[in-house]
Amino acid sequence: MKKLIFAAVLGTTLTALPAPVLAAGMDAWGHEAAHATGDNYNPGETKLTPAAVPNVRKHWSVPLAAAKCTNPSVPLITGNRLVTASAYRVSGYDAITGKLKWQTADAGRRDFTLAAIVGDTLVAHYRECHSGKAFLTALSIGTGKALYTRRIAAPLYDLLVDRGIVVGTIWDTAISKYVLRAYRISDGAPVWGRDVTMTGRPVSARGRILAFGDDEPGAAFDITTGKRLWSLGRGCHSPIGASPDGTRFYLNCNNDEGIEVVDAATGKTTAHFPSYGYLFGFATDGRRVYVGTLSEPAAVVALDAVTGKKLWSRTYAESQPVSFTTAGGVVYGWRGDGRPVAALEAATGKVLKLDASTSALATAPQIAQGHLYGIAGTKAAPRSLVTAWSVG
Repeated sequence: MKKLIFAAVLGTTLTALPAPVLAAGMDAWGHEAAHATGDNYNPGETKLTPAAVPNVRKHWSVPLAAAKCTNPSVPLITGNRLVTASAYRVSGYDAITGKLKWQTADAGRRDFTLAAIVGDTLVAHYRECHSGKAFLTALSIGTGKALYTRRIAAPLYDLLVDRGIVVGTIWDTAISKYVLRAYRISDGAPVWGRDVTMTGRPVSARGRILAFGDDEPGAAFDITTGKRLWSLGRGCHSPIGASPDGTRFYLNCNNDEGIEVVDAATGKTTAHFPSYGYLFGFATDGRRVYVGTLSEPAAVVALDAVTGKKLWSRTYAESQPVSFTTAGGVVYGWRGDGRPVAALEAATGKVLKLDASTSALATAPQIAQGHLYGIAGTKAAPRSLVTAWSVG
């Protein structure tokens, strides 16, 4: 373990409009992939069932303004708040109506990334465009009030939040390497660092993350302490996600060699799924794993989440889905090319008709609060909106 760089707490510059604080519920999409497990699954959504999906219509949109040196962050949803970041500001909206509830002040060019919502707290990271200085900040999701803003050693990438810790990759100029640094989300204080980087997608399974380094083979590390727990051995190393209960990692074996399932507590391989060709995307509801494949013909495949047995597949002649989310017994697949999002009954693979306006989405939708949400736009401005779809 190398040195940690400690930074002083800076005064906050963000302001907010008053609004009630609302507790986070199970019906939420609090990370980019729903949870730290990267499962792309909301178990609390009950309204958007297979019967309801054909009646979904575009409900409202809120703007994502364009700005130099920054791109819009993926929105997050919990309680009755939808939170966005674009054009140097963070904004909180009523998740049901789309009404603006608060917005941070424009304090200069800042590139924001929304890391996660934990309880009533939004954890975010930003980089000053002119100086390159990096900061962690925490905001109340109810009011937008900044709880703290703390400068950190360098910009963070591949952010992951779990067990009260935010961890990410930085470029350590002192050793000219990418390394992991972890900070406490309650106050932004640094807690550990290791000269390793995460393998594959940033995923945490019950507080365990997978990483490797020049002097350390692939292994699981405790996200709260940085302690090395067990080795990945010589098998597959690249996680594509974990089970919703955090008991299993799913590892991609060079894309065309199947999926390996690893016990998160011990590192023991519990299953090796058959190969279905080059894989795209990942979602799991704990019963089934959903992936896209370029096998002939291209398809969406549902596999038993424990054994890997193929349960169903749905083929596509062109523009097969490449990213997936799931909730309410429905799997959503983003097809790109201005095509409506694919909607399939999770248990059977039955095709469900979804409103044509979902063709504006830039990826598979986030599902919460009886709505589909996602970054959308037009051909001229493809990432200029967050749009919500709901029944009615």
